[in-house]
Parts: sequence; C-alpha cells; structure tokens
Amino acid sequence: MYVCVCHAVTDRDITRAAANGARTVRDLRDTLGVTSSCGRCAQCAHACLKAAHAGHAQPVSLLRRAEEAITESAQRVLAAA
Repeated sequence: MYVCVCHAVTDRDITRAAANGARTVRDLRDTLGVTSSCGRCAQCAHACLKAAHAGHAQPVSLLRRAEEAITESAQRVLAAA
C-alpha cells in the first residue's frame, strides 16, 4: 500500500528501510523522502515503521485505517491539482 503519495513510498519500502537501520520517521525522511512534502503520511509512516520493528506484523485494523488515510490524502492531492 502507498504510505506517501507525494514520493510514491510503500509500506514495503518502509519495511526495507527498517531492515536497513531506519529507526525514526526522520530516518525515513532522510532515506525515502517520507513527510518531506505535505506531511500527511507521518502518522501512517510511523505506524508502518513501528510494525516493521515489531516483527512485520500489522493488525488488520491498522492497515485499514492507514489505507483510508492514504485514500483521503490522495483525493485531496488530486483535488488540489
């Protein structure tokens, strides 16, 4: 799923970044660009990073909330364009 629409960053990208040493959202911003544009992805990126460090297990409800947030953000970005 896309976490950062502005930089086309997915949850898998965040999982890989965590495996490569990313510990904070700031680390994700430095390596992937997450939160460096509109910032709407910060909460979801943090949740994905936390889940990656907890053994890659994300609760289904967290995924659903994240997908809803991303869809809403994408709609806002498209509406503003």
